[in-house]
Amino acid sequence: MKRITAILVLISLFAFEVKAQNNFKLTTAQEAAIQKLRAKVEANPSNLEAHEAFIDAFKMNDHPQLEAQYKTWTSKYPKNYVVPFAIGQYYVNHENPKATPFLLQASILKPDKAEIWYLLASATRLNNDLTKRREYLIKAMQLDPKNADYATDYAESFDKTDKLRHDSLALEVVRKFPENECAIKSLFLLAINSSVPAEKVAYFKQLYNHKANPLSEWYLGGTLAYVDFLLKTNADQAFDVALTMAIEGKRNRNIWKDRIIVADAFLKARKALAENDPKTALALLNQVDLDNPMSGSYGIDAKEYLVLFKAEAADAAKQTNMAFDSLAVLYSKEPTEGLHDAVFKYGSKLDMDSNSVVKSIWKIRDSRAVKATNFSLENFQSGGKTALSDYQGKLVLLTYWFPGCGPCRAEFPHFESVLKKFSKNDIAYLGLNLEPSQDQAVPAFLKETGYTFMALHDNPGRDKGNLAAPGAPSNYLIDQKGRIVFSGFRIDAENEKMLERMIKETLAVKD
Repeated sequence: MKRITAILVLISLFAFEVKAQNNFKLTTAQEAAIQKLRAKVEANPSNLEAHEAFIDAFKMNDHPQLEAQYKTWTSKYPKNYVVPFAIGQYYVNHENPKATPFLLQASILKPDKAEIWYLLASATRLNNDLTKRREYLIKAMQLDPKNADYATDYAESFDKTDKLRHDSLALEVVRKFPENECAIKSLFLLAINSSVPAEKVAYFKQLYNHKANPLSEWYLGGTLAYVDFLLKTNADQAFDVALTMAIEGKRNRNIWKDRIIVADAFLKARKALAENDPKTALALLNQVDLDNPMSGSYGIDAKEYLVLFKAEAADAAKQTNMAFDSLAVLYSKEPTEGLHDAVFKYGSKLDMDSNSVVKSIWKIRDSRAVKATNFSLENFQSGGKTALSDYQGKLVLLTYWFPGCGPCRAEFPHFESVLKKFSKNDIAYLGLNLEPSQDQAVPAFLKETGYTFMALHDNPGRDKGNLAAPGAPSNYLIDQKGRIVFSGFRIDAENEKMLERMIKETLAVKD
């Protein structure tokens, strides 16, 4: 019986291997092109462009023939750094964990090439080895002290571990490289990551006035974030900045016109409230559109503020029921601190006690909750199968991620900060890796970071149903009955409390 079982296992493994090989099958035309490009590389293995053309011909990040060919060439040309550099560079650019051994070999052959050390530093993002990242970046900066990218990445390596040092190094980038895009990027990150309003405004102002490259994506993103912040804190200034950008801007005028319209509506509504005319204020606010299709993907980040403003106007117009209902709907999806205080305030005005408010909010959540599509996937820790249904009776925080995902890595510390406040008996934490090509990096990432989620191999071909992630990170909170209660949320330093409320309020439901 054991012999038969072993044979069946071997057959299944062989079938899987054949299937995998078939996925990498090259067409006759590809093979012919690759053969010609191989000859060009072997005619001059120091020709980086020939390597790049050869690699691109495979049209696939992780083709086994590609890795095998470069292992052959590194043995055949042991003193030529270009060979391991070419494939290492390609793997880094495609977030493939196979990059590091090739780049280390290149660094031995060409230790004075700064780009090799920078690529090695970039490769460490997959396992989050900050010590190695900084070591490699220091070497890159010593070899090329005028490279702004190296200095910027070195500053960013301290972002989650030493904020004072990060901020100091980021400002040094702004001082040393004022004409470089990295200066704008540094100011943008300083602004959005600051939790001190006055400091945030100071960084945003510096960015706005830093017009060395007004057409850059970082400048556009930074000024948009600045105006959206001002819409919630100083609509007069938001109007002025948006108007200036619309006049001076050589592109994207619609996104500034939309913000001018919203700022104007906010100013007029505030004036109407001050003049004891809440109906006019409410009518103005009801016309506000934060997601004008003409603005493309540049929607206005003021949803919570707008709902709070409308509630204020509705209450002043003696329509407190409307104020409460609109807040309860948004709070049921996004239980932020500001919404929490407001929904209970207007509930109190309607003579609702705390328990009645909680029940009203849960009724909305309960009506929206749907059974999550089950899955059974291999986990990295034990190699066994883990099913969503295994956690019936517990909450489940489910995140889709992959090691090369920067926003995922930024979010994990905040998940950990919140989850340590709850018992593992009450909530499970699952992370589904969306990139099979990065499977190799997952165990090292978990070991280096100490993050506590159960890491699972996702199966791209499975039916994900209502847990189909549009990308990474994608997050879901699933209740004790296996229903999706929250989805589409992102967590950062400013809204950790929101995730804590999601968990606490769902755990409190007893039925």
